[in-house]
Amino acid sequence: MKHMNITLSTLLLLTTMACKGNKAVDALADLVAGDSAETVAVSDTLVFENIELKDSMTYKVKVVDYSSDEDPAPYQVEKVTDMHELSTLKCVAGKPEVVEYINQWLTIDAAGEYVEAPATAKMVAEMYAGLKKQGITDVSSAFKQNKGSMGENASDDDEDDEGLQELAFASANESSASISVIRQTPTLITLWDEGYDYSAGAAHGMPWGFGRTFDLTKLRLLTLDDIIKEEDKKAVLKILVDMLEEEYGDSEMMNEPEDIDFPSGGTSLFAEGVAFDYGAYEIGAYALGMPQEIIPYEQIKPYLTDEVKALLGME
Repeated sequence: MKHMNITLSTLLLLTTMACKGNKAVDALADLVAGDSAETVAVSDTLVFENIELKDSMTYKVKVVDYSSDEDPAPYQVEKVTDMHELSTLKCVAGKPEVVEYINQWLTIDAAGEYVEAPATAKMVAEMYAGLKKQGITDVSSAFKQNKGSMGENASDDDEDDEGLQELAFASANESSASISVIRQTPTLITLWDEGYDYSAGAAHGMPWGFGRTFDLTKLRLLTLDDIIKEEDKKAVLKILVDMLEEEYGDSEMMNEPEDIDFPSGGTSLFAEGVAFDYGAYEIGAYALGMPQEIIPYEQIKPYLTDEVKALLGME
């Protein structure tokens, strides 16, 4: 068993977080059974706390009977309530340079911005500096700004009927987003990003969910190109498509195998293997959901780059 230099205060903190349902405690279990350095210092363990925002806004809308032959079509005024739930992480312990990098990236994400891969420390710092000029310094201030903009297009209760939003049925806006830790070792961390958006009046909402793996030794986001050797991508794609066919092949909702490529957003390192996360509509109908396939490490190891093997502690 690998030895860990864990202080009593750290154990108490992790235990408290576990009782609160914080997924950062999963990192401790992963480190105990992990596959990296022989000795893990406390400073190598990133510890997080949850930051949440729940907000709602009630306002009036005009529900118009568009099937009516009357001109103008009759309507009735109803109240709807927009719902917004956001949850992310704030790193509170770990190596200073890693804590700074991860927190800057989380702040950018909470502000609704996107850093192009490989999202190096320089790229993240430059974008973060731009947010600081707007008064956004951490995930909490980013959430406060989000809260201030929520419902800004909604009509005020005091407005007359003519100024109200017109809908075919009483429908509110809904949004949710969350980030959690699903794997952590001294060399890498994989965050799970998921959420749901529904715009008032739409046929359905749009969910998303995918993993992001950060190389903590170089402070950057890993991409498919970093994980799979270029010359082996066709072989890995065949394995992936075969897995999808086995799971969804009987469904007429999936695209033809030859039309399926690697997912556009999600390729990450889970504890059990490399995960490939497809978005809604990416390889089939909406009803197909968001397929995820995980190729076990023992199967995909020959196709991994030397860099990723090193991060995983593979020989």
